[in-house]
Amino acid sequence: MTNGRLITGCLILLLAIAPVSAAPFHHFHLQVAQRDNGGNGGISLDQAVSRARQQYPGKVLSADTANVNGRKVYNIKILTRDGRVKRTQVDARSGQPQSRGR
Repeated sequence: MTNGRLITGCLILLLAIAPVSAAPFHHFHLQVAQRDNGGNGGISLDQAVSRARQQYPGKVLSADTANVNGRKVYNIKILTRDGRVKRTQVDARSGQPQSRGR
């Protein structure tokens, strides 16, 4: 009988902590993307990646933030479905993709 109570107690404990362990996982890059928006009226890195993928459908290889001539831009590299690597810049303030000619 004691073993049954111990097992029941353990199960209740596991059920009590399950919602905590089931909290949504936040990917590091998504956290950075949310911070990059900064409330300046621009777009986040995550939004820039979405726009670049509309222009070049495929797998995102990398995405980072840079300053070019005093303005913030996002550099995004995408592997297209036909195996080509496309690089694009997205202006952080306007959200406009700007092809880098590669």
